Amino acid sequence: MRNAIITILILGIGGLCFGQQVSGDSLLKMLEYAKSYYNGGEYEQAITELEKALQFLKQLNQIDQVEAYKYLAFSYVAFGDKEKAKEQFRLALKLEPDMELDPSTVSPKIIKVFEEVKAEVVVQPPVKPPVTPPVKPPVTPLLDSSHKSPILATGMSCCLPGLGQMYRGEKKTGTTLMIMAAATYVPFLISAGVAEKKHQQYLDVPPGDPDAMDQAYQEYRGWCAIRAVTGVAATGVWLYNLYDIIFTKPPVKTSRGQSDNGFYCGLELKRMELGYRFGF
Repeated sequence: MRNAIITILILGIGGLCFGQQVSGDSLLKMLEYAKSYYNGGEYEQAITELEKALQFLKQLNQIDQVEAYKYLAFSYVAFGDKEKAKEQFRLALKLEPDMELDPSTVSPKIIKVFEEVKAEVVVQPPVKPPVTPPVKPPVTPLLDSSHKSPILATGMSCCLPGLGQMYRGEKKTGTTLMIMAAATYVPFLISAGVAEKKHQQYLDVPPGDPDAMDQAYQEYRGWCAIRAVTGVAATGVWLYNLYDIIFTKPPVKTSRGQSDNGFYCGLELKRMELGYRFGF
């Protein structure tokens, strides 16, 4: 038991002494000793010194660390252990990627191993992904109206302006005609109903009250005039609707992507065009 305690104390003191020897200038001296061993041909002794100091290399600056890895690699090449030499060269290149060896002071055998390692650790430039051209949105073709029945289209437009155009694929024209029909038919129906009511009120006025009769008549005439105006407008929309569905050809897409005739709306950089196109 006594001998074991003495042995532990001796090892602990020895470890403390070694820790003091590898600190500061002592570590640099160890590196110089290793260089001397290498230059003197004592490669095994150089390896022993350098491997002993490897765990303390971080105490040195980067240049000295690279120097230690480099001489350890030199020693391994001279000692015949190529793989361990490559491992040390990789560590040195990791710290100094631009490291080069001087052919005038380093043997060709060592330079060959170094070049092999350097070729392995060359970072390839990142491959740029292929440029994908922007995908153009698919152009929605105009509805083919060649199979649409012109008789059915005309009948639908007779019932409701714009309905035949919608059936034939002319959505813009059909929508426009439907809006115009609503804007004229509704006022016409309202004015017709009010005019009929005013007419009945006029007939209900007692014959002995000429003033009330005259006022009722004037109101009836006013609403009759409104009914006439709105009726003419509604009839005009209806007739134009029939003209369009009978005499206007179905839209055919041109080279500019526009139809030969009908309503159109064009949007440019600084202006918007709205009109009606006639085909000849």
